[in-house]
Amino acid sequence: MSLSPGLYKIHDTDSDRVLTYYASNKIGNGVNCDASYAKWYVKYYPGSMKYGIQVMEYNKYLAVTVDGSIPYGVEEEDASVLELEHQFHDFYLIKLAGTRYYLEHPNIGLDGTIVKFVDKVAFKGCFWRFARISDDTGSILKPKTNNNIPTPLILRPNDILSRGSGSQYPDDAHFHTDILFNMPRNPFTRNQRMATLEWARKLGVANVPTMESFDECERRLEAALGRGNNAT
Repeated sequence: MSLSPGLYKIHDTDSDRVLTYYASNKIGNGVNCDASYAKWYVKYYPGSMKYGIQVMEYNKYLAVTVDGSIPYGVEEEDASVLELEHQFHDFYLIKLAGTRYYLEHPNIGLDGTIVKFVDKVAFKGCFWRFARISDDTGSILKPKTNNNIPTPLILRPNDILSRGSGSQYPDDAHFHTDILFNMPRNPFTRNQRMATLEWARKLGVANVPTMESFDECERRLEAALGRGNNAT
């Protein structure tokens, strides 16, 4: 269920704190209050199901630092593009679009803690409750293309396989799966392969190959090397 655009208070589900914009240009979870620095416009990017989040008081948008973890406030053109993953009722995960980085509320300070984006497959500390205040979304977001979406350096894909290199692997996911399944001294059996892929999916790992797609990838590799498949 997608979240409807509007004005919200965004609650830390482990306490009564709310997402708060500090005058120091930092974003954390502060004391629950009705101040405009604790209210957020949630709005769609035109033509997509991705979001920008803007604090009401300062009109700053949520973005992350170059190292990819600490959120702070920016103008619209530098805002992070976000995905809101519905969990249940009005609980959502806030994720940097195209990554596995989720906004976490660590709750280690008495008066509130700076929040951060973390690479997680277990989502403890990452659930947020969106309490709707009104339909007001402030200004309308301008469309963003893939070319002008800011992406922190550590979140950029680590493309081991350069495009157009003639590799038999369709992408990095199949490359890493091949390394895992075909370790020189102890190749995985087919049952072990299927169990490993299923376990990765249950952990929420992104881009897990299907057994069929990896079989096809492996057939191409074996044909190129003139060998047969070892998995039984």
